[in-house]
Amino acid sequence: MVFVTNAVFLATIFNTGFLLMIVNANLTEQGFPFPALTGSLSDFNESWFLTMGETITASLIFGIYFPVVLEVINKLRRSLARGLDYCRRGENTTTKTKTLQEYINLFSGPEYFMHYKYSSILNTTFLAMIYGAGMPVLFPIAGATLGILFMLEKFMIYYVYKAPPAYDEKLNNSVLHMMSFAPLFLLSFGYWMLSNHQLIENDHLKPLENSNDVF
Repeated sequence: MVFVTNAVFLATIFNTGFLLMIVNANLTEQGFPFPALTGSLSDFNESWFLTMGETITASLIFGIYFPVVLEVINKLRRSLARGLDYCRRGENTTTKTKTLQEYINLFSGPEYFMHYKYSSILNTTFLAMIYGAGMPVLFPIAGATLGILFMLEKFMIYYVYKAPPAYDEKLNNSVLHMMSFAPLFLLSFGYWMLSNHQLIENDHLKPLENSNDVF
């Protein structure tokens, strides 16, 4: 589970946080000879925030309501399967399932996969830490995502999921160890963004009017 958690997290954070930035990056001035690094964005500028920043923000907003929608869809699917079994009985009160295990699977809740939940938490946290210095709106969005996920999982564990297995502390300690690297991304990317003159100065937005201009 530790391996699956780390693998899913690394694949997700690379896809949502770094892939678009790398594909559109223009690093020719830094001496990178690769043709793939000749995109249209050379830094965190206005174009980056209008394209990449909007995509990253939308992905975090999507994480707020997607778990709820997914659980509602799964609930409807389970209810539909149970309703079909009830309708097929007719006057006979016996279930149409052929084995005891089929009956248990039909009327029990879903399995609880903790490692995928941890991967989602890590991805949300790291995205907010990486780009939060330049886009502070990511912090309340990430807080809302984690808060809704907490309440949803609390409800699902008590009333919907099957009894989870007795997990030991290895997975939790591994996630906490990974989480300890998130502030390093906040400091490094925050320094990069906050030291960018394209973000903290507005001289480039319009031509300067000099005293010797002729009108």
